[in-house]
Amino acid sequence: MATQILLTSEAYVKTVTAISDNLAGKYMLTSIREAQEMGLRSILGDCLLDTLKALVAGGSINNEEYGAYKTLLDRCQDYLAYMTVVEALNKVSYKVTNFGVAKSTDQNLQVVTQDEIAKQQYYYQAKADACCYALQNYLLNNRTSYPELDECTCRRIKSNLYSAATCGLWLGGARGREGRKTR
Repeated sequence: MATQILLTSEAYVKTVTAISDNLAGKYMLTSIREAQEMGLRSILGDCLLDTLKALVAGGSINNEEYGAYKTLLDRCQDYLAYMTVVEALNKVSYKVTNFGVAKSTDQNLQVVTQDEIAKQQYYYQAKADACCYALQNYLLNNRTSYPELDECTCRRIKSNLYSAATCGLWLGGARGREGRKTR
């Protein structure tokens, strides 16, 4: 199996968010990987994310010649932290076992409801969305520094900035406003 390159750390996620220092690495690492490979990949695109991972893996991300990539990596940290918590909430609330899906109870702990878990996910998702918005604006404003950003990726980023949000409602997508007449 290939070595997994993660662009943030458990320690950073635990420092920035209100997640417990005792949360098991098994849940954290899986959640970081999902936040990076599903969330961040959809923002940066395959080529730019793969370039960042290669620079981190090779240890050259801190070289002066790759300063733009180091800046980008630093700007990705908060997004990755908040999305990691979004990904981790259900993992730590429910356990998949040989007996099925279970939740733990204890005399000193009170297990929250699925609605309360969803509220926490919404809270952290809103923070991740704000970081995503800032990250996408940064990419568009500095696209000449990243040759991996092709025109297609920039168009996708622009459309997300124009009419996208993370919610259960379909907002019409990138073309939702084009047909609407203003009065």
